[in-house]
Amino acid sequence: MLLILQTTNFLWIEGETLKNITIFLIAAAVLSGCSAPSSLTPAMQADLVRPLYCEGARECKTMWKRALQFVNLNAGYPIKTANAALIETERYTKPYLAGWREFNDTQAVSMWVLKSPLGGGRYQLKLNAWCASGRYGRCNPAADETMWRAKLFIREGKE
Repeated sequence: MLLILQTTNFLWIEGETLKNITIFLIAAAVLSGCSAPSSLTPAMQADLVRPLYCEGARECKTMWKRALQFVNLNAGYPIKTANAALIETERYTKPYLAGWREFNDTQAVSMWVLKSPLGGGRYQLKLNAWCASGRYGRCNPAADETMWRAKLFIREGKE
């Protein structure tokens, strides 16, 4: 049963509602401290969710070459797979590979780019960036920023 009494300027709430409000406020306070704020502007965030397409052999070859170049220069791990449909880096593992100190770095960015055929010589390039401390956690550089920069470079050839 819910009992609401208003006396002067105070609102008194008893029962389940008070419990639910308290749980909600505690959860909101805890979760707001867990996520890193995005360094992307609203326009950059909108661009980040916009699909990336190529059409025709020439454009797709150019964009795929740029994707490979971006991943090679910006990911925190070496490329594990690079073929006509997939570019993928190694990822955080223990024990890490000899000679790659970054394999033990939970903030280093791992990436993959996938070229999915849509028919008629058109492809969608899907990409992802993350780190062992979480996609929106403490990646260095930030995963969402890395994906936005990758899309810009793949599409336009500039960072």
